[in-house]
Amino acid sequence: MARPVNPPYTLGKITTTTHPTLTGQVQARGYFNDANGKRREVTASGKTEPAAKRALTYKVEDARKEHRGGDETLRQDTRVSVAADVWLDWKRRQKTKGKPLSLQTIYDYEGYVRRCITGSVLADLPLTKANDVGKIEAWLTDIADTRGETAAKQARKVLGGILSLAERRGAIPASVMHRVHMPGSKVGSAGDRKCTAEECDYECGKRHLDTRRAFTAEEVSAVMEAAEESAADIADVAAFLFGTGARIAEALHCVFWDDVDLDAGTVRVRGTKTARADRVLTIADDLCERLRQRAALHGTQGLVFGVTRFASKAGQPRDRNNVCKSLRKVFAKAGVPWAGTHTFRRTVATWLDANGAALAEIANQLGHADTNVTANYLGRTGTPTRAASVMVLPTARPLLQAV
Repeated sequence: MARPVNPPYTLGKITTTTHPTLTGQVQARGYFNDANGKRREVTASGKTEPAAKRALTYKVEDARKEHRGGDETLRQDTRVSVAADVWLDWKRRQKTKGKPLSLQTIYDYEGYVRRCITGSVLADLPLTKANDVGKIEAWLTDIADTRGETAAKQARKVLGGILSLAERRGAIPASVMHRVHMPGSKVGSAGDRKCTAEECDYECGKRHLDTRRAFTAEEVSAVMEAAEESAADIADVAAFLFGTGARIAEALHCVFWDDVDLDAGTVRVRGTKTARADRVLTIADDLCERLRQRAALHGTQGLVFGVTRFASKAGQPRDRNNVCKSLRKVFAKAGVPWAGTHTFRRTVATWLDANGAALAEIANQLGHADTNVTANYLGRTGTPTRAASVMVLPTARPLLQAV
């Protein structure tokens, strides 16, 4: 019959010897299994044999209290910066419906970790100490005041993923992220995305952004004219955004030349944000012609709107922040400093809605999984009134009347 396994953190046989380096001391040695069943060696010393054995027992007890779970990669004393690297590795391996995450999603996560986690006040804290509502909210508040509310939301998402993975691995008892409240930016701080400077050079990020407006036909013409004059190879991107309503990330990193059929006038947008984001769209003749000219000029390797300036990197992903910065300059020159990359998307939705397109058609064009999202996007807030006239119960006999 096999010998039963000792419970975790239970010492087996203890041996004692004269300490090899400390004169007059006795060294006790033993083994125990940790919470993961791994056999670990432990030693302690004392002036006498019983004292050394007691010290050994205290050491094992401290180890039991210190380590609540986890594995070789994530433990409760793992620093947040190290746990972030483990989480990124997990994201690179993760699959959704059998497909790995897109390269752009991984690139974004790496950027969030680099900007929000690395070098922050949480970076060197062990997971158990970082898993604290007060510390996390103070950290998010600082990010919101220095880099904006969007950056704070991104940071919260990343830290939530890290702590969730640590919880699943048993490194922490439970994540506290569900109790964390998102802070807003302090008015007038660097993170406040409202700019009132009359002589602003429009290099203030998104502070002039008005997400509720769509372009008029005259504004679209002005934007395209300014884009054609830009030296940043930005006019084709602007035309594609206006012609499809794609997200900027989808246009830059989810559309390959293999996805474009210029003869059929279609393009597949390999979006990843929703279930409907991966879609095939019909494009206008003028956009087809523009893409033909682009193909003839830059080739058909890799991404449609990939790098064009360096031949050795042709078709590779472009930096989204640089493209957005170039577009902001175009918007300023066109007299629409309030616009952002999402304004093209809102314009497509607004113009389709004005021309009588069904809500489902607009949702498919935008890649929305839920038409309710599209309705909110268009600002439809009408009061339902039709049910009172439609939902009338049939009756086989006249209703009784009071006399």
